[in-house]
Amino acid sequence: MGLSFTLTAQANSCLKGQTCHHVQNSGYHQLQPMLSAHKESREKLYRGAGNYVVTAKRLNVRGDNLLDGRPVGQLEYGENIYVYRFSRGWAMIQFRNEVSWVSGRYLRYHPSEF
Repeated sequence: MGLSFTLTAQANSCLKGQTCHHVQNSGYHQLQPMLSAHKESREKLYRGAGNYVVTAKRLNVRGDNLLDGRPVGQLEYGENIYVYRFSRGWAMIQFRNEVSWVSGRYLRYHPSEF
């Protein structure tokens, strides 16, 4: 995901070859919020191994066989979990000492240690 932007500067009363102190940047103050939002969204969308927080009120945990569809338990809002990897929108976790899966849609990346 790339981020592109355009900055324009307008120099007033500047002489060629000399430093001009009358430059107006149109866009710098508009750019700062965009960069901050991009950083925040990038952190939320991170989909690699690491620490995550559950964002759903209750999140079903499924066993190693996702095809049977039966939940083996639930996680609650705000619980911290470690995700080992993602596959097709599912996050692999350890739940009750078993390999289990939860929907990655309801997880927010939390880079600090628990």
